[in-house]
Amino acid sequence: MSDKNIFRPFYLKDRNFTESGYGRQLTQSSLTGSEVHSNYKALSLKENKWNIDKPINYLRIKALEESIRKDIISNKNSLHRAITPLLMLMQMSGLLPVQGIRTQNTSYLVFNWFSWILVYSIILVGSSIVMVLLIMYNLYNNGLTYTTTGDLVFYGGTLIIYILFIHLGRKWPKVMKKWELMELEMKQYGYPPNMAIRIKMSLCIILLLSTIEHLASILTGVLKAIHCSPDGLYYIFRLYFLTWLKTVFTYINYSFVVAVTLKIFDILYSYAWNFIDLLIIILAYALTEKFKQLNQKLARVRGKVLPNMYWRNSRETYNILASLTQDFDKFLSPVILLSFGHNLYFICLQLLNSLKPMISSWEVVCFVFLFTYLVGRTCLVSLYVASINDQSKKPKAVLFSVPAECYGVEVERFLMQVTANELSFTGCNFFSVTRTFMLTIAGTIVTYELVLIQFNNVASGLHDQNNTLANNYCLKLL
Repeated sequence: MSDKNIFRPFYLKDRNFTESGYGRQLTQSSLTGSEVHSNYKALSLKENKWNIDKPINYLRIKALEESIRKDIISNKNSLHRAITPLLMLMQMSGLLPVQGIRTQNTSYLVFNWFSWILVYSIILVGSSIVMVLLIMYNLYNNGLTYTTTGDLVFYGGTLIIYILFIHLGRKWPKVMKKWELMELEMKQYGYPPNMAIRIKMSLCIILLLSTIEHLASILTGVLKAIHCSPDGLYYIFRLYFLTWLKTVFTYINYSFVVAVTLKIFDILYSYAWNFIDLLIIILAYALTEKFKQLNQKLARVRGKVLPNMYWRNSRETYNILASLTQDFDKFLSPVILLSFGHNLYFICLQLLNSLKPMISSWEVVCFVFLFTYLVGRTCLVSLYVASINDQSKKPKAVLFSVPAECYGVEVERFLMQVTANELSFTGCNFFSVTRTFMLTIAGTIVTYELVLIQFNNVASGLHDQNNTLANNYCLKLL
């Protein structure tokens, strides 16, 4: 009997990534002889002892599998290739330390504990730990203020994010392989048109706005320093760094090199938070587009008499997307919780800052831009994530329109699944991101604003205290 009749390469979509080596190949191949089964039993008993050679059948099937996987070139609109620019920028900020993000398919993705990107991430984790410890020591000595609390929330959240993304980097190859299998399973639907271009445009817009946001924040601090110390450029930047890094330079002597280094780390942290929101938006957008493809196909057959097999295939496709939504939710839910918590806190902090008198019209413009950008980014994340839930409910209208003569068990099961399942991303199951969730956030912000207006005198007292501290810095420098 020829090798062609004995060995057949199994199709990629049938691969189960949770199973172990030889048992998976055996179930997918046509080898059923007693000799092969006896070899499999012997291998399963000794596979971890490394004292026997693997059967030639296993090696041939393994080589076929790897050859098939590595020869696949993903479409340019597949998620693996479309999201590459974002992942490259995230790794510049020390996030998601995974190798192989620029390869032609997901089989090259790997997490390596000894990679340079992981060392880079650990350095940023160490700098975050130092900042958090200094802030906590300052809180212990000087008490709690809303400015110091804001620094603690920012740097503490940054520390959690970097540790979390090291953990998520270990899961990223498996998650992307599942996505690639789904794309192959839905190959007849095609790939979302222009997805790569849209992701690049979104990345450019967010990158531009976040750059303007950070430059505006720096310029606002420099203008305050100019108002306080008009003696020269060196003293202006010295006062700016002393005011911004008061927690650090309270315990060590001022150094321009240390100040610039910490400012670079701060810029990386700020970009990291923007990239996290953009990652949530892009993954939600990609999943929404796959639901849209299924819904568009169902809308074209609305009210038509179709065989039971059609509804079974459609239901199985919906099951694949539902399962992938749950997998992505498990992967992203901690990130979503931190993202919404971080954005909501700093929206409230900006509202508190709005009660302080502003020195110049430029400071007013910067405040309006920063607040608008922060609120707009939060709303954008909410809308894109909520669209998953919206699209997952759309098959219900088509299923209610199925003619009576073709209404069967598959249609009933499909309808029950669409009606009963609540597919959406969550924040560690504390909340589900739907359109009604946006109203909850808006109500929280409005309530906080009313409380601030009520206690405006308290906020003014805090402002006077901060002005006194700033004047002390000015007197010290002058």
